[in-house]
Amino acid sequence: MAAMKFQDQKLPERDEDFVVRADQFIPGRRAIFVIVEASFQELLPAGPARILVVGAGGGEEIVRLGESNLSWSFVGVDTYEPMVELARRRIAGTPLAARSQVHAKTIDSLEEADFDAATCILTAHFVPDDGSKLAFLKAIRARLKPGAPLAIVDGVGVSGEDETELLRRIWVRHAIRNGADEVLAKSNAEIFKTVAVVSPEREVELLTNAGFDRVTPIFRGLAIKGWLAFA
Repeated sequence: MAAMKFQDQKLPERDEDFVVRADQFIPGRRAIFVIVEASFQELLPAGPARILVVGAGGGEEIVRLGESNLSWSFVGVDTYEPMVELARRRIAGTPLAARSQVHAKTIDSLEEADFDAATCILTAHFVPDDGSKLAFLKAIRARLKPGAPLAIVDGVGVSGEDETELLRRIWVRHAIRNGADEVLAKSNAEIFKTVAVVSPEREVELLTNAGFDRVTPIFRGLAIKGWLAFA
């Protein structure tokens, strides 16, 4: 499985600026993590749980989910080394360090399995739908316990369609109103045109074909949509 690359998305010089910028650009970003946390609190049994974080670069999922859920441990994978290092820096020196690992590798090369849950937030849309996206989702499914939930959040749409292009323009205005630089906001929207987003219907089809069932919508913010899917 090919490694995903994010070189076109220049990282801020300061680690703390990464979080600020991400919140400016992604509609409802904070709500995404609150909803995912609430979902796992509802679905996972009380006590220890091992959570797989696919696309763990930056460390946001581990920080957001791990701070208040002291019995959860995390194994993260990401293919972009600078983002992996950012995640490791954010976790180092905190109580999360003792129950978190972040590896620079693809999901299909991860030997660990039998996870109680998984997240894949704003990651799968970087994987092309040429068989690679289906293989990517199958690799996640293979590392989960039967019935374990996956929380997946992706950009969705069909490039060139009127609705997709309208949402993209609103995305730019939303980012500017959130404090983002106008030039940077427009540049970000142009980069988003190059990622491998698919329609919501196609995403559900891919999840089903990968072996997930009970695909349940849990979030929508402009061109970002999230589901729970069960292994």
